[in-house]
Amino acid sequence: MKRMVMVAAVLAGMAALAAGAQEAEDITPTTDLSGWQALGGQWTVKDGVVSGLARKDENAWLLWTARELADFELILEFRTPVPTNGGVQFRSHWLPRVPLKEGETADTAPKQMYGYQANIETRQRAATGRLVDENGRGPLAEADEAALKTLKQKDWNTMTVRAVGNLLEISLNGVPAVKYEDEAFIGGYLALQSFAWDLQGESAAVEYRNLKLRDLGRTGNWRALFDGKSFDGWKKWGEEEWSIEDGTIVGRCGPKKSEGYLATIETWKDFRVRGRFRMLGEGNYGLFYHSTITLREDGYPVIAGLQGEVAPEYPSPTGWVYESYKRGWLEKPDMNRLAAWALRPGAWNEIEIRSQGNRVTTWVNGVRAVDITDQGQQLFEGSFALQLHTGGSAGIMWKDLYVLNP
Repeated sequence: MKRMVMVAAVLAGMAALAAGAQEAEDITPTTDLSGWQALGGQWTVKDGVVSGLARKDENAWLLWTARELADFELILEFRTPVPTNGGVQFRSHWLPRVPLKEGETADTAPKQMYGYQANIETRQRAATGRLVDENGRGPLAEADEAALKTLKQKDWNTMTVRAVGNLLEISLNGVPAVKYEDEAFIGGYLALQSFAWDLQGESAAVEYRNLKLRDLGRTGNWRALFDGKSFDGWKKWGEEEWSIEDGTIVGRCGPKKSEGYLATIETWKDFRVRGRFRMLGEGNYGLFYHSTITLREDGYPVIAGLQGEVAPEYPSPTGWVYESYKRGWLEKPDMNRLAAWALRPGAWNEIEIRSQGNRVTTWVNGVRAVDITDQGQQLFEGSFALQLHTGGSAGIMWKDLYVLNP
């Protein structure tokens, strides 16, 4: 047993080293800002330096749109010619401001940035390097004094931001500033900030250069549940239609427009599972776990299990946990919570579920939806199952299904 543990530790170390060897990618904005999107302010690039000019009290962002990131390391340089506020936003999301005010809708509500920020604040030395939950819980961790002493107020500084799993780290000029564990956000976008808050002048700028990114993907030994070609390892339940099209699982209504499942043959107790889905229209769907399915005499499949809800409404209960035929919602969906707005209607989305004993945590597109200790849990092992509820009237597509055993 000890030898197996040692081998596992060595393999994990090798995987970490391989991830650490990932070559850095230069993502510094070019003069046409290709791959970036300005969200307020005036953003320009000259001689490899990107400058974000914000008017007094304006919060301006430059969003990297190339792709979302989970685990990564970013090294960049920043300078504030006039002491002001900025930051590096990561695992972040541009979503409607919640809760909505009276009369606002999803289409009319102003948007703002949510996620983690490595703060830049050269008016107050002690605030640079601080870890912040932007538009959420506020400051999470203050920078170490040794790192703060390296700060050059009007000259170039180097900042390193690293996120691996729930460990978030920030360094200033090579000196560790923050090391903090949190998992409210496990994926999202990068953005640069220029925030001319509380200025005496009319505007201020933050400058950035030499942005070097190492995309570490999702660290850990994730195993594919679907090979993209066959239903090996899966079983169909009910008379709904399941097919494979262009490497994706597609579930559609069958002749009875009834209940249907595509379930794994293998079962799990504790786990972490994730998958990407795209709903094709109206309907109701889910990713079940700890599930067992039986057939009634008429062929109707009855499931005992819990599910991470997948539903097309917006705001959406997607990500909340429901126990079929028994207790219903373990926690009632809250449309004033940020996760209810994380769904991207009509597009590809990701749901992730972690079960450890009687604790379950879910995320939608990297935004935590629920974190529950289930005092009444009775189901502790079972299959994963994709659901078509009462026919799933329009259908759903699934891909990138992975499991990570603890």
